[in-house]
Amino acid sequence: MVLKELINECRKNNRKAQKEIYDRFSGNLFASCLKYAPNYEEAQDVLQDTFIVIFNKIDQFKDDGSFEGWCRRIAVNTALQRYRKKKFLI
Repeated sequence: MVLKELINECRKNNRKAQKEIYDRFSGNLFASCLKYAPNYEEAQDVLQDTFIVIFNKIDQFKDDGSFEGWCRRIAVNTALQRYRKKKFLI
């Protein structure tokens, strides 16, 4: 399936399309999460949180840019928010 079709199906909460997007982008996004996480398990948690945000906000994606870049920005922001919160909790 073409990426544009996958995005449109995700907007309709199609679980199969969400899984395909996850399979396509999780490797690269996980690498981005590892750059910000102190360990492997934390990076996995950040990745999970990232995909929750992606699927909740996919309606906000405009087709004028890179979908992967948009997802990577969400991953970085998710990681930064997570560690800012932890910093204040310690």
